[in-house]
This record gives sequence, structure tokens and C-alpha cells, in this order.
Amino acid sequence: MLKMMLFAAVAMGLSAATCAAQAAASGKSIVWHDAAGLTVEGRGWNDTESFYHRLPARAKAIVIPPVWGLATNSAGIVVRFVSDATAIQARWTLNNAELAMNHMAATGVSGIDLYVRLKGKWQWLAVGRPTGQQNEVALISNMPEGLREYALYLPLYNGVSRVELGVPDDAKLDLAPPRARDFKPVVFYGSSITQGGCASRPGMAYPAIIGRALDIPTINLGFSGNGRCEHEVADLLAELDPSAYVIDALPNMDADTVDDRINYLLKAIRAKHPESPVILVEHAIFPSAFNRAKGPEASATWNRALAKVYRDNAPEWNGRLRYVKCDKLMGDDGEATVDGIHPTDVGFLRMAAVLTPAVKKALGM
Repeated sequence: MLKMMLFAAVAMGLSAATCAAQAAASGKSIVWHDAAGLTVEGRGWNDTESFYHRLPARAKAIVIPPVWGLATNSAGIVVRFVSDATAIQARWTLNNAELAMNHMAATGVSGIDLYVRLKGKWQWLAVGRPTGQQNEVALISNMPEGLREYALYLPLYNGVSRVELGVPDDAKLDLAPPRARDFKPVVFYGSSITQGGCASRPGMAYPAIIGRALDIPTINLGFSGNGRCEHEVADLLAELDPSAYVIDALPNMDADTVDDRINYLLKAIRAKHPESPVILVEHAIFPSAFNRAKGPEASATWNRALAKVYRDNAPEWNGRLRYVKCDKLMGDDGEATVDGIHPTDVGFLRMAAVLTPAVKKALGM
């Protein structure tokens, strides 16, 4: 393991060094741009303690400490930009020295993930592998000439204090243009699954997949183990003004709190944003449930409680309250998770396949 870690560190160092050497050989120097000055999406509030936090600074005194700690993770934040550079470097400073988890790769926890728009569609291009709290990598080199739009996803389970992009001094790097579809962000609220555990790369969290599929901005407010829909959090969610809300919090909730907390959330949202659609998502059937005597009934208590909330409220929402059942979220072959709970990239693709049409319909697309 140590040899592998050393090899990875050396390889990344050589990659950055090679890009720098190429620039030097061509007589070009690298110009660094602060990503915060580019087109940054995924931030719900501007009054944050740090630019890349996911809740406002005042939330520190409102929410429970675990939620605040997770709010310092940069999950769902994406930097969009245009550039004609044939080589792009990146450097980022992580808040936490712990780069990975025992069931989630460092590339997902602490890495960065680059996509490019080709022929109108987003295509994966490169991943930045973290080797410490200070990172510098060559994301691409020898790209064909031409102006392109890029999207850089930030770490899912670590925070960043600074992110920079480097291009040769004769290259352009500017803010991205407005999206072709003029939609406000879709807010996703929920558990570790919503936050992105255990995607291999930041761009593989299901809110990010949906955002690319529909070409709309998203805000990821998944809080690992703590998506419990407390009233204080519901009030914060209602401060936002998104095009839609997706509520996927059941995996972190107790069945007996669903009625009170989801009802409170719906009332809070409806009071401030009566026109915003809300999508309620059932508790996914975890693969291990199929091997138990009760099978998929393992999550039925939560889902029955949520279904009742939906039935009770739907008449007042005039079609703007929607419901997604759990039967196809993970599939039934047991191959969608890393540990029986948290999705792999396969699991996230399956979730996105079910939820993307629901979001699209809610937005009237």
C-alpha cells in the first residue's frame, strides 16, 4: 500500500512537472486564476463563513454540530469556465488532511473532476487526484486548439479554502456563459447518498449527473448521516428560491419523525415559494434487503409514512408536489452499492436514471 501511495504521489508530481516543462520549453509561463472569480454554481448563500461552504455563517449557531461540519464540505460546488488553452493545470488547498475513507476513494472524497462540453453535451475529461492538503496537478495537456466550456467539480467529503486554474500565458480563461436553459438551481436535500457517498469522482454524485443531463445548475445539501430534516434545517431550505426541491432524506430519518418533519418542511417551503415544485423520494431498497425474510419491506415503514404525507398534502399543491417510488432506484441485482448502503457509480447512474425524468417533468422541460 505504501509503495502504491508513493507511486501515485510521484506520478502526479511528474504530471504537473511535465506540463510545466512543456510550458517552459515553449517559452510560455503559467498564469493562475482564482476559481472563485469564475462562474461558480452550487452555493445557496453568499453570506458564508468561507466561500466554498454550503450553509450561511449564521447556521453555525442554528444547526447541530455534525450538520455544520458537513456544510464545510464542498459537495456539489462546480466551477464553470471557458478556455482555449491546450493545457490546464489546477491547484487546490484542502481543509482536512484525511483524503479518503475506508469505503470511498480519495478521488471522490478530496479530488476534483473536470468535464468539457462537446457538441452540446458534457463529457468527462480528467480527474485531479489528491496527494495531500496542498495539491497541484496537470489536468490536461496537448488539447486541440479551440475555445471550449469546462466544468470543474469540487471535493464531495472534504472542504477547500482555495482553488486555482492555471493556463499558458497566451491562453484565455474566462467566466462561462449563461446556460442555454434559464432555470434557477434545483436543490437536493438528503443523506450521505445525496452528498455523494461513495462516488469515485465528484461528478458522479447523482445530483451532479442530473445537472449535466438536464444542463441546469444544482445545489447539493446532502449531509452524511445527518439529513434528518430538523425544523431549523427546513427553515434554511425555505430561504432558498430554487426551480425545484428534491427531498431524499428518509435514509437518515426515523419512521416516527417523518410525519412531523416532512410536513413542517412542506409548509415552510409553500409559505415562501408556493410555485416551487417539491419531489419527495422514497427510502431506497438497499441490496441486502432482498436476502432477508422481509425482503424489500425493510424500508416500507418509512415509505408508508412518506406516502401518507404526500397524500395529505398533494391536493393543496396543484400538481407541484411529486413522489418518486423506491422500486427502481438501486436495481435488484445487488451491484449498486459499495457496502450495501452507499451507491457506487453504478448505483448513482441508476438513481439518476429514475430521478432525471421526475425533475424534468417538475420543471416542465
